[in-house]
Amino acid sequence: MSVVLLSPEKGLAVAGQDVVRLFYPDDKIVFQPAVDYKVGLTVSGFRKGNTLTATAMLQARDASLTEKASADIVPETGDEHNQLKRLVRLALFRVLCRYTGVSPGPWGILTGIRPTKIVHRLLDISWERPAIIDYLVKNYDMAVDKAGLLTEIAGRQRPFLLTEEQAAKLVSIYVGIPFCPTRCAYCSFPAYSVERAGKLVEPFLAALRREIAAIGAVLGELGKKVQTIYIGGGTPTVLDSSRLSSLLKCVDSSLVSAETVEITLEAGRPDTLSEDKLGTALDYGVTRLSINPQTMKPHTLDLIGRRHKPEETVRAVELARRMGYGNINMDIIIGLPGEGLEDVDHTFREISKIRPENLTVHTLAVKRASLLRESRENFHLPPRQEVEKMLEFTAETARDMGMQPYYLYRQKRMVGPLENIGYAREGFECIYNIQIIEERQTVIGLGGSAGSKFIEPGTWFLTSLYNPKDPETYIRRIDELIERKIKALEKLN
Repeated sequence: MSVVLLSPEKGLAVAGQDVVRLFYPDDKIVFQPAVDYKVGLTVSGFRKGNTLTATAMLQARDASLTEKASADIVPETGDEHNQLKRLVRLALFRVLCRYTGVSPGPWGILTGIRPTKIVHRLLDISWERPAIIDYLVKNYDMAVDKAGLLTEIAGRQRPFLLTEEQAAKLVSIYVGIPFCPTRCAYCSFPAYSVERAGKLVEPFLAALRREIAAIGAVLGELGKKVQTIYIGGGTPTVLDSSRLSSLLKCVDSSLVSAETVEITLEAGRPDTLSEDKLGTALDYGVTRLSINPQTMKPHTLDLIGRRHKPEETVRAVELARRMGYGNINMDIIIGLPGEGLEDVDHTFREISKIRPENLTVHTLAVKRASLLRESRENFHLPPRQEVEKMLEFTAETARDMGMQPYYLYRQKRMVGPLENIGYAREGFECIYNIQIIEERQTVIGLGGSAGSKFIEPGTWFLTSLYNPKDPETYIRRIDELIERKIKALEKLN
C-alpha cells in the first residue's frame, strides 16, 4: 500500500517526502491519487502580508486531521519559496506525529546529512547563538539540546573554515582504497576483500598513481595547494609494505607542499598494521592515524565479521605511540547487534586507558548494500531507546576524557534517529573532517568510489563528480576520470 502526497504545486509535495519517510520508511510515496493507499496527505501554502502559512491535511480510513505552520518571512534565512517548503515539512511532521502517536526523534524535520550548515549560514550574517537555538527549535521542531549541540559544534568549527580568498587557493584530497581484509556486516562502502579481488590490487594502484600525479600537476599549474589529505577506504593498510610505500611516495611527491597541514591514514583494522607500515607512513608525513576497533567486545567483533581481537587494538595503538604518532583517532559504533549500554561502557573504559586524541562515535546505520540489511533477521539490534541512552553516555564520557564535539553528520536508516559525532582534544580536530562536512572547500576524490566536490568560493555552490565503485571500471575509465576532474578544476579558475 502507498502513501499519497499531493499538492496543487508538485514542488511542495516533493519537498515533504523526506518527512513522510520518517514515519513510513518502507512504503512507496506516490504523487497522484490512488485507490489503494494507506494514508492520503495534501499540502498547500500561501502568503498573507509578511506571513507564510502551510497546511497539511491527512485523510485515512480511521482519521481526518489538519495541521498548520506559520512564520513571518525572514529574508536572510533563504528565499520565500524555500521558507514555504520548510513550513510544509513542519505541518506534515506535526500532522503525522498526531496521527501515528510517534515522534521520529529529537531532530524534528531536519533530515539532511549536514545540519550544521544551517547554523553556519546564520553565523555568516552575524546571528548570535541564543537566537540561532531559538530559530532551530521553533522552525524545525528540534529538541533544545540538539540545537545547542549544533551551535556549539559550528562555533568550534569557525576558525577552520576558509575565507573566499583561501578557498580559491586551497583544496583537500581524498584517496580511496577499496580493499579490506574482510567485509564487515554493517558495511555499505565499496570494499572488496583482498582474498577475492587480490588480482585487481596492482592494476588499481597503477591507475590511482596516474590519477594522483595528473591532478597534482594540474593543481600546480592552476596555483592551488593541498591543505589536507585523507587516505581512506576500505582499509589502506591492507596493502603490503611495498605497495603502501609506493602509494605514499606518489602522494608525497605529487600533492604535498608547505601548505599541507594534515595527512590522515585510515588503519581501520588493527590486524593490518605492522612496524614497517607505520614507519613508512611516518616517513611520508602522515600526521594522523585512525585505528578503529568499533567495539572492544570479542563476541561482537566476530559477529560483524572483523577478525581482530580487542587486545590487537591495544597493541596497535601502543606500537604507534612508541614510533612517535601523537594524533590517533578511534572509531566506535553504537547500536551494534547484541550490544547494550553495558557493552558500550566496557568499550569506553578500555579506550579511555589508551587515551586517543580523536574519537568518532557512529550510530549504526542499516544500509541497503550491507549484509546486515540483507540478513537483518539474523541480527538482534538494540531498540531505539537503548541506542539513545548509548549516545548520551558516549557524549558524557567523551567530555570526561577531555574531548569536545567538533563535527557532526547524520545518515539515513540509523537504528535510532540520531547522529554521528567526532570528538577531539583541543588542538587535535581533524581539519579534513570539518571541510568535507561543511562543504566550504573543494575536495578532490581520487581512487575507488571517491567523490569530488568542486566548490565555488563565496557562493559555496558545489558540483559533484564520482569515481566508479568497481575497481575494474575505475581502471578502464581512468583517462576519462582524470580529464573530467581537470575540466572541473579549470572551470573554477
